[in-house]
Order: sequence, then structure tokens, then C-alpha cells
Amino acid sequence: MALGKEYDAVILDVMMPDMDGFEVLRRLRRESDVPVLMLTARGDETDRIVGLEMGADDYLPKTFSSRELLARLRAVIRRASGTEKKPAADEAGDLVFGDLWICKASRTVRMGEDILNLTPVEYDLLMLLAAASGRVLTRDHLLNAFAGRSYEVFDRSVDVHISSLRKNSGKTPETRNSSGR
Repeated sequence: MALGKEYDAVILDVMMPDMDGFEVLRRLRRESDVPVLMLTARGDETDRIVGLEMGADDYLPKTFSSRELLARLRAVIRRASGTEKKPAADEAGDLVFGDLWICKASRTVRMGEDILNLTPVEYDLLMLLAAASGRVLTRDHLLNAFAGRSYEVFDRSVDVHISSLRKNSGKTPETRNSSGR
């Protein structure tokens, strides 16, 4: 079984001879936290829920394309390895996302060598986004969290601040398209 060696991930079929995949997963989880992607012809909701609740990291019912299998496998490995675009923290507790550096103590933000001139609201919004790194936040969530007040459906304040953050960082669609990214 997979316990004797180091693996980046395990692809496990539920229906195997001698022992079903759920039992293999149960034994594997007792001794390892290696990412597990379950494949099976048993793709009904109950089986998927059982597999996920037993510790599978993803569940792919047959039939599937090899491209989807590889994409899901890469995502499982990325999540397990912690390279899911989480910020690096230096000794002072500052956050680093590639070229973006956030100094919490001085509320200073740099993009490469350039200091970004952010308003207090933009800085707070950036910190909210940094804290949720790797997760999608809805516009409603941002409005509730950073505004701390009730808002109307037509309230576009978060949109304006996000646009300003993008402009300040040079990460607008126009700059990405012109740089070929």
C-alpha cells in the first residue's frame, strides 16, 4: 500500500478486487495525510459524500477526460503542498505575495520597488483580501466586512476601491493585456 513510500498524491478507485477503495482510504488516513483523489463509476451523491467525509481530497466520477483528471490532481497537490497562493510572512510578520509586500506595522504597501499610495480604506480592503488568500470573496462579503454597515444593492463603493487597488498596483486588464500576461 502507499504507506511505505512518499507520494505526492494517491489516485484511488472505489471498486477494486479484494478490498474496496473506502477501506483503503480508511487505512491510509490512519497513517498518512497524502492527498487522495478518488475515481469511481459509483458517482452518485451518497458515494461522493462518503468518500469526501472519510478524507478524500476530491472525488471524480467516471467517465472523465484525462485533462480533467490532471487538472484535479494538480489542484489537490497544490492545496496539500500549501502553494495555493498563500502569503509568505517574513520575520517581522509582513506579508509577501510575489512582488507585493505589505508591512503591517507601518501600513506600507510596495509593488516591486514602488510604494503604493493607498487610502486607509484601500489598505483595509487589501488586508481583507490578503487574509482570504486563495479563497473567493463575493462582493456582498466585501461590502459587509470592510464597510461594516448596511448597504443598498446599487452600492458600488467596493467596486471603486478594487478598481483603485488594481490601478495602483498596475494590475488592470489593460496593463495585463499590454504586457502579454
